[in-house]
Amino acid sequence: MTRVAVAVFGFLFAFAAAAQNRSVDVLHYRIEVDVPYQGDEIAARAELTVKPVATPLASLDLDFAGFTIDEVTVDGASAKFARDGEKLRIELDGKSEPFRALIRYHGKPGDGLFLQNNKHGRRGVFADNWPNRAHFWFPSVDHPSDKATVEFFVTVPPTYESIANGVRGKTTTLPDGRQRTYWSESTPIPVHCMVIGAAEFSVVRLGMMRGTEITYYLDPADRDKGIRQLGRTPRMVDVFTSLVGPYPYAKLALVQSSTRFGGMENATAIFLDEKRLGGDVSLEGLAAHEIAHQWFGDSVTQTQWSDLWLSEGFATYFEHVFFESVDGPEAFKVRMRGSRDDYLKANRAQPRPINDASVTDLFKLLNAFNYDKGAWVLHMLRGIMGDEAFFAAIRDYYAAYRDRNATTAELRLIMERHAGQPLDWFFNEWVYEAGHPMYALDWRWNDGKVGVTIEQKQEGAVFRMPVVLELRNDDGVQRETVLVDERREQIEIVSEQRPTTVVLDPDEVILKEMVK
Repeated sequence: MTRVAVAVFGFLFAFAAAAQNRSVDVLHYRIEVDVPYQGDEIAARAELTVKPVATPLASLDLDFAGFTIDEVTVDGASAKFARDGEKLRIELDGKSEPFRALIRYHGKPGDGLFLQNNKHGRRGVFADNWPNRAHFWFPSVDHPSDKATVEFFVTVPPTYESIANGVRGKTTTLPDGRQRTYWSESTPIPVHCMVIGAAEFSVVRLGMMRGTEITYYLDPADRDKGIRQLGRTPRMVDVFTSLVGPYPYAKLALVQSSTRFGGMENATAIFLDEKRLGGDVSLEGLAAHEIAHQWFGDSVTQTQWSDLWLSEGFATYFEHVFFESVDGPEAFKVRMRGSRDDYLKANRAQPRPINDASVTDLFKLLNAFNYDKGAWVLHMLRGIMGDEAFFAAIRDYYAAYRDRNATTAELRLIMERHAGQPLDWFFNEWVYEAGHPMYALDWRWNDGKVGVTIEQKQEGAVFRMPVVLELRNDDGVQRETVLVDERREQIEIVSEQRPTTVVLDPDEVILKEMVK
């Protein structure tokens, strides 16, 4: 997801509201949504294939808000149910084997699915689920740890083109003229990435890239500029596939839509803010970020919200890595400096660790710590490990947790294996603690030796980091790597010539400030 200024939406989404339902595992969602010609009410039915985890299971507890429920059945038989706020409890007879629960309902979505006009006055319908707003339009276990396959039957007016996760199947014309289209995603994805959309689109088919079909769904008025703004989208798939591994899904659609965010990484169907398309500003950074999410966030999904950096930090870093790959190292450094500056600004306002259990409003996780500091954590790991080991570890991490959930601890174990050293110290200071080193550097030349003093001026914990020192003179440079893990380090380096200057971290690998 790409950040924007988040308004007050009328709902607070706390961790408690998104707590994982550990009594069940939803294996599959079959969702039918009928969109009328006019109005903002829908008729829908959701059938969930559920595997009991705690057995025997006396009830099925789902997240579901609003709507009038018309019918609830379990394995075809009528079932009793009760509602309590945003929860739906369906009574069971002690289930121990997988079963199917069907909920038929109608009404106006309170959130998560929007039927409204776009900037050109054309009507459309778009889901916008993040972080746990899917349950405002279909019953679910609305938490990223409960991934499932999904199929949609989307019925819309005849002038609309629909889009949803997965592969498009048959379209049927109903007696009233509306079109009913079937979509199916056979790979488990998180609930917040399960979406539908429909509008009067201009559909632009870009062809295949490494076996992946790439398509744009744009408003006709914004088609030509939108194509230019999205730029090198196929190249992004190529770069990420080369660096990380195979694209995890059968298609990639970029959709001009209604969303409260700059972009939303819905699996196989990325939704982009309609207001940004149709202008002259490049959206390549936005596209690269959301496409990177297909690997990190959608396919490999954080188990708990407090590990959101495994999604947003990865997407931010690989967005920058795309530009490093196609535009060169300096373009990459410029983008990393931007992430550094955004983090430093947020840290000065209120220092926080990346993994911060004190944050209970999920929208407040969309911060510079998860995005920008998270990206720098990956960059520092790359600096410590070297490119070959780092990207090998990234590929192993993706392969191990593809279509599954992961934690920071699980990422650390894979990084350690490729680094050939323990990295608990690194993850503790950079992910679970706040702040960054503030280095002061002083040096003196004394008859063939350079005496270097490095002080850490930040308040609080002292950071342990391998640091490169570069001694520069008219004839070239001399580099030495030293481990800095004390408040004040004194280092002596043998050098045949007096340096004109000494630079700490010349490659900008460490998230830091230089002070006097």
